[in-house]
Amino acid sequence: MPLTAGQAIHEETSMWDWIASNHQVLGVAANIAMLFVWIAYLQVFVSSYRRQKRPSILVNWGAGSGLEARCLISNMSAEAIYIESLIATVETSQGRWSCPVTELQEGRSDTKLATRQGPLQAGEFVDIGSFQSLVEPVLRRNGELPGGAAPDGLEDLVAFEMKVIAVHGSDDLLAGAVRRFDLIRRRDQLLLRGHEVGTRQIRSRRKREKLRDDVEADL
Repeated sequence: MPLTAGQAIHEETSMWDWIASNHQVLGVAANIAMLFVWIAYLQVFVSSYRRQKRPSILVNWGAGSGLEARCLISNMSAEAIYIESLIATVETSQGRWSCPVTELQEGRSDTKLATRQGPLQAGEFVDIGSFQSLVEPVLRRNGELPGGAAPDGLEDLVAFEMKVIAVHGSDDLLAGAVRRFDLIRRRDQLLLRGHEVGTRQIRSRRKREKLRDDVEADL
């Protein structure tokens, strides 16, 4: 049954009376709701800021699909990084070995030709050499490949992994990234295939602290 004009006025007056008598409670509730809104906004802002400040290092390949392809390291961070150490891991049917490949050629006066260390600005990439030039030193160091071995001496390769260790901004902890490449034999040729999409970033504090041990082994 519709309300009469008098009943409507009475209902409206009662509502305003209730608001007036409970205005303090309503004010507190509104302030609490606003506080939750600002907390949610702050969390979104902090999360976005942290993502922007995180180091992001990519390892990829180009100019080929086999061991002749070039290994490329890109800095997709918002700030510059300094490549501190490169650790290559080679897996064959006979075993798995790792060693630093940061130093390029001993006895060279030109620093750029003697080391793969150095700064990398945001959005830049560096070519650290062919995959074969990264694989062979690891195998030679572990006695799996004689000096001057031909490419066909690499036929037992199963996978290759590159770990990049870098200094990022003013962060006290080292930054790191790892990517694994499977080596697939097709038509008597070894082809590179990413084991997974993208490069795995080393994020956890415990793992980043352990990166210092890898750097010390490279000294």
